[in-house]
Amino acid sequence: MRQAPRQADPDRGKITDLAAADPVTLAAHREPGASASTGSHASPPSPRRRARRALLRGLPLSLALACSHGAPSGPAVAAGPETTSPSGHAPSDSSQSSAGGVSQPRAEAITRKIMEAVAAARGLPITGGVAVEVLSRGDVRLFAEKSMYEHHSRDEIRLFTRIEASLGVLPPGADGEQILLDMLELGVMGIYEPKKKAMLIGTHVSESQLDMVVGHEIAHGLQDMHFDLLRLQQPIPGDSDAETARTFLVEGDAQAAYLAWVSGPDGLNAIPPEVLATVGDQALSLASMLDHPILNRSLQLPYADGAATVAALVRARGWAAVDALYRDLPTTSEQMLHVDKLVAREPAIAVAAEPKALAAALPEHALVWQDTLGEATLLCMLADSVPTSDARAAAAGWGGDRLLVFDRKAGPDVTPLVVGLVAWDSEADAREFEAAFNKYLMDRMPTTSMVRRRGDRVLFATGIPQGAGAALDPAAWNAFPAPIRAKGQGT
Repeated sequence: MRQAPRQADPDRGKITDLAAADPVTLAAHREPGASASTGSHASPPSPRRRARRALLRGLPLSLALACSHGAPSGPAVAAGPETTSPSGHAPSDSSQSSAGGVSQPRAEAITRKIMEAVAAARGLPITGGVAVEVLSRGDVRLFAEKSMYEHHSRDEIRLFTRIEASLGVLPPGADGEQILLDMLELGVMGIYEPKKKAMLIGTHVSESQLDMVVGHEIAHGLQDMHFDLLRLQQPIPGDSDAETARTFLVEGDAQAAYLAWVSGPDGLNAIPPEVLATVGDQALSLASMLDHPILNRSLQLPYADGAATVAALVRARGWAAVDALYRDLPTTSEQMLHVDKLVAREPAIAVAAEPKALAAALPEHALVWQDTLGEATLLCMLADSVPTSDARAAAAGWGGDRLLVFDRKAGPDVTPLVVGLVAWDSEADAREFEAAFNKYLMDRMPTTSMVRRRGDRVLFATGIPQGAGAALDPAAWNAFPAPIRAKGQGT
């Protein structure tokens, strides 16, 4: 999916479109947008997208991505009335729908032309067809709602929302379903639906946005022809970070393919790595101007950092190396944030959890969920409290993690108790994260959270019930036996 960049309106506190503007001047590189057209394009999102924060678990791969409003994406210069777009067409008023957006015939004509160009830039031959449909904003919302409940019940979505609230991602008592649907309805411009082998384009997409939307979404169509996107939408119970890694791959690949097309004969070589790195940093920093900034970061980062990692891999080893990732999928968001770790296939440190060890300290609570967070999720959280460069430094060195979620047996509190442990590559990495994460938690929940460190392991808890902190501190360590480290990772 792809969304158009958005900016906060200081006068009204709402989000307004920035017709494909980019805070960084990328005109020379014709930097494009992301996947899910919302200024965003997407293939149906996989049920959870990132470490994946619990809430996003409810959406298909490409839909969840469409919610991001803040990251820079899209061509630096939008095509004007007398401008020729990358696909070689000149905007025509007759191509617009009665509502002022794209029409079905126009969308079909441009898609046929762009598919051949993107296929050549990506090195994936066209082996099938892609249907084209236009849909209203209301249809986008209905599609998103249906996708959200394809793999999860309403009770699970409510639990995921409460977990997000406990972690400080959403406010306590928030309606996560409505927040996400509102973001999608407002922002989504295009979707690729693998079940129908179809690209869905919003009727509100303007002529100047059409290349961006179609270019990204048609890349998902090519992926589907060769790698079967439906299989990548299946949940991985208990490992949201692995789902996040898949999202980074699918959206980063589609975004990189679009960038390769609009950059001309030199492809991705025409875009300096520093440019893509800056776009990733902007995805983290600009989200602070929006409602629910952590959610926005987690939705946008696969387009920005995912594309940067894919581009680095292509420069070093060619598109065949990207194709190989679909046969041997990345397993952590860390791999998709650091190309060296991706090439080395650095595994996560296995963090075992024994929830029963907490039974004595939490006699009134029961375990209701287990999962992983991952580097990308932690990065999006830290960027809310420390500068972007500090957040990246504090999240780097992630080794592995596990979190346990407990609810009160007599009836759930507004936010559940979340207890987690993060293993780091070194004690220095753990100390750096401890300081940044402690600041993040103290900014949000100073009386209901804690952070503790032992060597290269950091323990944390959020949503701590009143009076339970003293007993929880020592008992929680017993729930996470010392991890067995992968070869070459610390001691």
